[in-house]
Amino acid sequence: MKRAILNGMSHSTRIMIVMIAVALLAFVLRMVGLGDVPPRWDEGWTVAHASLDLGALFTITAADVHPPLFYMLLGAWQSLVGVNLFADRFLAVLVSLPAIPLAYVVAQRWDRSSGARNTRLALLSAVLMAWVPLGVYYSAVIRMYALAPTFVLLAAWAGLRLVAPGPRETCRSTIWVVIAFVVGAAGAMLTLYHAVWALAALGLYASATAIMARRGAVLRRMGTFTVAVAISAVVFLPWGLYAIPQLLGQAAKGTVNTAQQYPFSYFLKISVEGLAMSQQTGFTGIAVILLIVLAGVVCAFIGRSPRSIGRLLLPLLMIVLTLAGVATAARNWSFNARMVICAVPALALVLAWGFDRIAALSRPLAGVAILALIGVYFATSTNFVYQKSLEVFDPYNPHTYYAHIAPQARSTDQVFFNVLSPAGFFALDRKPVDPTWSYALTWDPVIEPRQRWEERLMQAGSQHPRLWLVLYRGLAGKNGELRGWLDSTFYPASAEWGEEEVFYGLYGATHDPTIAGAGAGTHWRGANGFDLELRGSKLPGSVHAGDIIPVALTWRAGTPLKLNLKVFVHAFDESGALIAQHDAAPLNDLRPMPSLPMGEDVLDHHGLALPQTFSGRLTIVVGLYDPATNQRALVDGGSDVLNLGQLDVLPATQ
Repeated sequence: MKRAILNGMSHSTRIMIVMIAVALLAFVLRMVGLGDVPPRWDEGWTVAHASLDLGALFTITAADVHPPLFYMLLGAWQSLVGVNLFADRFLAVLVSLPAIPLAYVVAQRWDRSSGARNTRLALLSAVLMAWVPLGVYYSAVIRMYALAPTFVLLAAWAGLRLVAPGPRETCRSTIWVVIAFVVGAAGAMLTLYHAVWALAALGLYASATAIMARRGAVLRRMGTFTVAVAISAVVFLPWGLYAIPQLLGQAAKGTVNTAQQYPFSYFLKISVEGLAMSQQTGFTGIAVILLIVLAGVVCAFIGRSPRSIGRLLLPLLMIVLTLAGVATAARNWSFNARMVICAVPALALVLAWGFDRIAALSRPLAGVAILALIGVYFATSTNFVYQKSLEVFDPYNPHTYYAHIAPQARSTDQVFFNVLSPAGFFALDRKPVDPTWSYALTWDPVIEPRQRWEERLMQAGSQHPRLWLVLYRGLAGKNGELRGWLDSTFYPASAEWGEEEVFYGLYGATHDPTIAGAGAGTHWRGANGFDLELRGSKLPGSVHAGDIIPVALTWRAGTPLKLNLKVFVHAFDESGALIAQHDAAPLNDLRPMPSLPMGEDVLDHHGLALPQTFSGRLTIVVGLYDPATNQRALVDGGSDVLNLGQLDVLPATQ
């Protein structure tokens, strides 16, 4: 009965049914455990980057190694469905699926034969495009690597049609093919710069194909193809002129990345391993792939079809140029094996060709080759690709940022991150009642000019009473510059260190004028000639419940200070109960007492975070203590505290 139904169908209908089944297979392979694995570092970067307005997105992307198209697409998607790990990965799955039917039609055009053999090669290409481990891995990751192969295949299909049109091609259909090429080629370049290598291979192959065509058709075919290439270049040109010089400028500055001290051969080797995804298979996986292709070549000779070997030029050029291009670029930019993703369609084509040639000579032998490939990659395809472990570096906990901030933060706060990946993790965990986030980028891969993040923070300080700083990798690199500026511009109320050398700081901003406090000219004296003078203090006349009280102190060391004392600033209510406090060495622990220059004024900010439920009158006092013994130092006159003044805490504003 089933056979009768199938026999009654047209060839195109049967092919459509098979292709739907292959697409469903690809969909299932990419959906396995889609939301189970926590977001990876680069996924956090992507989620945060896509959440920015276009101006900020373009500015940051121009300083990065990837263009903006996928970020823009994800941003539009997030505006519709929200920021959600499963939904964002689902978008990656969706944009990767067109590569399956595109692999089919590309193989049809590339093979140029007719009948069952052409169909078999095309179906094999689609199946392999659905299965290749590197493709499956990055088709379910929130990165541009899911989209790039789709664009490359679209450009390949259109390019092959332009240089080798069918007998029924018309001028109108050619125009649509040119449009398809422009979308594919320009889209690929605006998605992943390393797509240029696959596109260059396509151009070389198209040129060779046109040259070998009938003499009268060469100019017409190459002319149309050249026009399509030129239009694609014009579409990409505005972004290229804006971003490429910045990338080249960064490369010219050099880097301290020790990986770039390795030779080209090292990067080429790991590029090959990355394309073959041989982390679990070792050289065996690469060897099996090579043997299948070589067996195809041998079978082509035995089967008296050596001319078909020439078709390998396209996928081999795409693979060789991509591997070499990525390995060369690694000397000036970062290297990741995933950057060879645009060679995945070529790998699918070359494997399909090998299986097809083997099957033409001996179907049992082709079955053995298929079983060998499945056997070697079984663990990779059923386990490794779903672990998503290639971007994981211990210690790693994407939820740690939210866990530190959310219990203490308020909806009116704003959180600043020095790198976008933690911002993305925070955004994925964030609830509507949690604070919004922003950024001041001082850590790789993008470091902003200081003026840019200063302006952003000052604007945030004028709009939000409390700011949080999440500083990945502590005070390393430009991070110290950012934190030092914050500690001297705003009023630090708390500081905490978490996993991965992450600093969490809460800061208050001043929205009302401050007035001079009492105690100017008071000295703290102690052992070893310790002499520290309070030159002046400022505090507000009133604040609102839940605010951070800004207290500005100015110190001067009268002698070289050997004791590393801490400053405490406390707020007491009228009954003497402690309501708020902040303890730290000057500049929020960045300037220990022994580092204070003798005879120079040092500004020291402290913020006292008030509970939202308190209102009334507070007394502000300051003092010094030894953190090793908790013993307080005495001011002139014998007291262990100095009264700076009083202020009123008004009920919270609605």
